[in-house]
Amino acid sequence: MKKLCFLMTVVFIGLFVYSNYASDNPKNNDYKNPYLTLSKSTELSARYLQPTSLMSAMALQDTAMSKEQRLAQLPGYKLPKRALFLSALVPGAGEFYAKSYLKAAGFFLVEVGAWAFYATYNQKGRDKEDEFQDYADEKWDPKKWYNWYINIDSTKQDMMTHASHMEELVLPFIKGEGDVNKTQQYYEMIGKYAEFVVGWEGTRNDVLYEELLQYRSDEAQIADDYMKMRAKSNDLFQQARTGTTIVMLNHLLSAIDAAWSAKIHNNRLLEAKLEVNQIYYANHLQPVLSLKLSW
Repeated sequence: MKKLCFLMTVVFIGLFVYSNYASDNPKNNDYKNPYLTLSKSTELSARYLQPTSLMSAMALQDTAMSKEQRLAQLPGYKLPKRALFLSALVPGAGEFYAKSYLKAAGFFLVEVGAWAFYATYNQKGRDKEDEFQDYADEKWDPKKWYNWYINIDSTKQDMMTHASHMEELVLPFIKGEGDVNKTQQYYEMIGKYAEFVVGWEGTRNDVLYEELLQYRSDEAQIADDYMKMRAKSNDLFQQARTGTTIVMLNHLLSAIDAAWSAKIHNNRLLEAKLEVNQIYYANHLQPVLSLKLSW
């Protein structure tokens, strides 16, 4: 009789231990919900490192997921970071993703308009640039200026701040070895500095070094006209850069707004309801305050 009782006790303990193992061991459960599927690291931790229960193991894995990753699994949820990234690339794309269609159209139209503004004024600036360069090529003679330059006193030549650089640009043309190197500096110097006034059409060939500034101011209207043309070209290019500034601001504002629009969209999906319900507990009804969230 004692042996029978002992045997039954051993069998009972064995069944009890096995049932606990079967319920807690993750490998003995088939989870269809992806939230309840344990990763390999979590499973190993649950089995060998910490003898936690199934719920503890689930909590461990759930903690490893970011809040954003968990929310992204919900139907209709829009990731604010994704909306921000999309609008940073193409203004309005993030708003479209967040289903804010009117704002998406607004930001996109601003983008198109800003680029159209830039293209228009950039082309106008180029046209004006071609105009003043053609004017300079016709009205300013590098040979005339060079002949005046090499015939003045060498000490006066050394006092000129830009003449030596101009000499390098025009010398291949003077020697018949090539054309004038017409750089941006070339077109700037011939109109801006008095030391190049002699090269303009209609100017005297015998202007003294000491006379240059006064002569440029009083007698070289042609140089002033040329500088006004250059100034107009620069103004047009400046207006074109305003378009690029609008583009950059539009990208920034659209990205911020897209993230905000995604948050608003997500808030509209979430409905919260506070209720007082009656539950049967300890042989009598108890009032319970409950919060219901629906997605």
